[in-house]
Amino acid sequence: MWTVTTITQERIRKLVGDESPGFAFAACCSALTPIHRFRQRELVLVARSVTAADCADVLVVAITPRLEDGRVDLEGTRNNVRFLVDRGAKFLMPMCGTGLVYDATLEEFEQVTAAFVEAASDQALVVPGIGPGYGRSLEMADLARSLGVAGAMIMPIVGPASAAGVKDGLTRIADVCGLPIILYQRRLDIMPVEHVIELCRHEAVVGLKYAVDDLQAFTRIAAAAGSEAAMVCGMAEDPCLDYLRAGAVGFSSGMANFVPRMSLSILEAYQKGNEEEAERLRVMMVPFEDFRGEDSARYSGSALHAAMEDVGLAGGPVIPFVEDVSAEDRLRVRTLLEPLVSEEGRLQQVST
Repeated sequence: MWTVTTITQERIRKLVGDESPGFAFAACCSALTPIHRFRQRELVLVARSVTAADCADVLVVAITPRLEDGRVDLEGTRNNVRFLVDRGAKFLMPMCGTGLVYDATLEEFEQVTAAFVEAASDQALVVPGIGPGYGRSLEMADLARSLGVAGAMIMPIVGPASAAGVKDGLTRIADVCGLPIILYQRRLDIMPVEHVIELCRHEAVVGLKYAVDDLQAFTRIAAAAGSEAAMVCGMAEDPCLDYLRAGAVGFSSGMANFVPRMSLSILEAYQKGNEEEAERLRVMMVPFEDFRGEDSARYSGSALHAAMEDVGLAGGPVIPFVEDVSAEDRLRVRTLLEPLVSEEGRLQQVST
């Protein structure tokens, strides 16, 4: 399955930031997509689309690194992507909740998504979040599609909504956005089980990221729609094994930003039937996840930014309406990181 879009030379120049007369258009094109052809001053992108089978993986929900003045750190973004690809990550999700898409501008969304596509090249699928909101989802889908992404995930609804309205809105987005879609379920009141099962049967929907603490509801959805769309645990490592046993084929992870081999090894061990090893790694990761969830998850995103910096990757400050990890709590981050970084290094050595 492939997606065909057209992007102008001037637009690529703007995104990459190269204003020199000898702008390397062909080099940029080859970085953006594995298959392309030229038509006058345009690039026709032919990008591989994400499928349900691709979701049997760790979906890395990526942070958005920033500079001290609040601007997006695009070079840091590219370096982070290269780190993930080098460690075996194949499914990258920029500008989702972990990337604080809720408070990013459309320009930042476009810049960050372009940086991911460029740095990942043909080595990983890039599936950004779109939304929240109906109109914003459509605008972001247009931008993402023009950059040659593999698909998109519709972010959870945060404004006024009803079950009937959400079903209609998600169907409309899937109908017109021109990309394979991953649904994101965080509320059963406006996305009841029966509606989600029906939505998963939409021809554009390839997966469901399920993030409701209700295993019974998930089991019902997986039983009825698991053959139509990939079921993904959307609550990171802590409950992932329970959901894998109940029909999930993969899980999303924020910690995979800085210890990707650990997250990938949990899934690999489970898939090979070695649940003891999967559980050992999961238990190691839970304390950091618990830290992220303290005090109404005040550090859910910024703890990842702090960890990224501490391991030598790009993190930087977060933007409103969340807060950076305090100086006092940064000491806790470093303490929590020590065993994780050690295990990540060991796993990386084993895999090479």
